[in-house]
Amino acid sequence: MFRSILATVALFLAIFACQVAAAPIATSRVEPRQIGNLTCNLARLRIVGALGRTGRNMKKIDTNDAAAATAVSTASTGLGNANAGVATIARAIFTGQQAPASARDQVGEGMLSAQAALQGMGSSDPNVAKTLSTLGDAIKAGQDVVANCK
Repeated sequence: MFRSILATVALFLAIFACQVAAAPIATSRVEPRQIGNLTCNLARLRIVGALGRTGRNMKKIDTNDAAAATAVSTASTGLGNANAGVATIARAIFTGQQAPASARDQVGEGMLSAQAALQGMGSSDPNVAKTLSTLGDAIKAGQDVVANCK
């Protein structure tokens, strides 16, 4: 389910980035911040891609002991919340509505929750480091979205 949501959001963002002019705007006012410029839309695509890679990397983490399983479960919940926020924002973009600030907060809080859970593992599993790296990429892309999508 995670992959299908992520793939759907990525597809919508890619289509949106290429086909902004085709969006129906006659019945509603499109928020200027929602359309974004090339830098903004690339940052949006980067966050979606990095969240997907993070999810795939997280599945490779060794969860044989209970503490690791709990940490990965918590991180997975945080990542799911971040993806749900991204989906809410994508729906707003494609319907010409203003994205709720709570969705942006949900993305940030979800990523930070996942990061805290994974950092707290203190594991030597290289997949933890790889997952944290791609999550860091997602966090940086999220910061770029906030900075560039005005």
